[in-house]
Amino acid sequence: MTPFATVRSILLAITIAAGTITAQVLPVKLYGGARSERAYALVQGSDQGFCLAGWTTSFGPGTPNASNVIVTKTDAAGVPLWSRMSVGTNTDEAYSMVRTSDNGYAITGWTRSYGPGTPNKNIFAIKLDPAGNQIWGWVYGGMQDEEAYSIIETRDSGFAITGWTASFGAQPMPNAFVLRLNRQGWPVWFRTYWGIPMHMEDEGHSIVETPDLGFAVAGRMKATTPNNYDPFLLKVDPMGRVQWAEIVPGVTDQEDGWSVALDVSGKLVVSGWTRSFGTNPGVSADAFVARFGLDGSLLWSSTFGWLRGDEQVLDDRSLVATSDGGSAISGLTTSVGPGIPNPNFLILKLNQNGQPMWCRSHPSPYWPGLQTDVGLPIIEQPGGGYAVAGYSDSYNLLGNGDDMVLSTFDLMGNRPVCTESQEPEVESLPWHEWQMVDSAYYISEDTMRLVPVVVRHDSVCYDTTSMGAEEMNHDQTWTMQRNGGELGLRVVRGMVELNIVRSGQLSVELLSISGRQVATLAQGDFTAGRHELGLPLNLAAGLYLVRAQAEGTAATTKAIIY
Repeated sequence: MTPFATVRSILLAITIAAGTITAQVLPVKLYGGARSERAYALVQGSDQGFCLAGWTTSFGPGTPNASNVIVTKTDAAGVPLWSRMSVGTNTDEAYSMVRTSDNGYAITGWTRSYGPGTPNKNIFAIKLDPAGNQIWGWVYGGMQDEEAYSIIETRDSGFAITGWTASFGAQPMPNAFVLRLNRQGWPVWFRTYWGIPMHMEDEGHSIVETPDLGFAVAGRMKATTPNNYDPFLLKVDPMGRVQWAEIVPGVTDQEDGWSVALDVSGKLVVSGWTRSFGTNPGVSADAFVARFGLDGSLLWSSTFGWLRGDEQVLDDRSLVATSDGGSAISGLTTSVGPGIPNPNFLILKLNQNGQPMWCRSHPSPYWPGLQTDVGLPIIEQPGGGYAVAGYSDSYNLLGNGDDMVLSTFDLMGNRPVCTESQEPEVESLPWHEWQMVDSAYYISEDTMRLVPVVVRHDSVCYDTTSMGAEEMNHDQTWTMQRNGGELGLRVVRGMVELNIVRSGQLSVELLSISGRQVATLAQGDFTAGRHELGLPLNLAAGLYLVRAQAEGTAATTKAIIY
């Protein structure tokens, strides 16, 4: 058997059986610069790489006081191939992206740099080819603010966008909108929507095309009180005319509708979050998922969460309809995982009937993200498994502030490190029929462009592992070092070797691969320098984790015992 090695930018899920080794590439990558970046959009490329979009305050004109659109394309290991940014002098942000039928990319969001009424916000749509070259870029709007949050490609190779507008529709504003474009990005129609009889504010967050060539829109409206939003699901015909609408009528607090998808059986699935219903109404937020027929009939509706914190989905693609007929959501949790009440990624897989199949939080205690880690869009990968994008300020490997994050998981939401299994509580969620009306308007146009930029990248949740040709035992080496040399950790010849830069409190634990504590190897004050600790002599054969944690830094490595 030939030696097998991984590199720092790739995490390999390693299986050892009958003398063979197989590997699945599962990168967890950070992207950004000296300041802050966030990823709100994620698609998989035709080459099995990934494309992320969002905003940056590190690159381009106007930063750091203003933000620019950022788009980054990677290979399958998460290594950047190219990046693009906007060059407006005011704030410009991307919030949604779709891979197009020609394997390019279409991005939407809002801009203060281009269009009518600037520096008020306008909608933009930009089309790139597979290599990141711009095909076209258009800006749409009125004299007041518009924000776009979701874009899809339609079956005729055109596009549809939803968001909200303060320029068009009935007062008070904003009103939700759907903008229909042809394949060149020119407007076909533009309609606004608001609820009645109590019309206050309405916002579209996510859109999907339906089998009848119409559309479904998820969003939020102030339907029952002037202070709090209620989620809505709206169905319109191919020309954007209202067919039906359903809402969750909030009782005590706010709720949001954020994502809608069409499942493999042609039913609509919608997700968001609520504080009026769930495990702790009026106190904490729970994520929700509901499934509807195309006629608006409710099939099931449930909330998922815990008593002690918040669970929220916050992106137009926080919900994905999965190939097995079920669905999966990504979001944040402040109930479970390391560093709470700071948020962690939450990933939940449901079957077709809305019953949880598995739930994971990310990162994990043996590779903690102790600050803010927020999962936003989720995709199901064609070869199996899932990928989630979002942002994190837990690691500070690229600079100060948030970094864009790409995290990948296997079919069961697992990774060799960086996930924990969770079990949320499930409650029911009511929906009610509601009335919404629509009106058509004409919007003005402008142009917008993106230019090349180089972003930094780094890895977390990785192993830099070297494995020899023989079976591994206490006399071989399984190593991992990180944190720029602050804390070095490896297992060599049956001993745990520590290299400590600064004196202080340190704990070293032996864990099972699932994260269960097996033994405490050391705990107390350690002086700077090299230290060795012995492994227990009575360990059963298998794969273990050794975790060392000092103030402000941590390291984890694997040890195989035969």
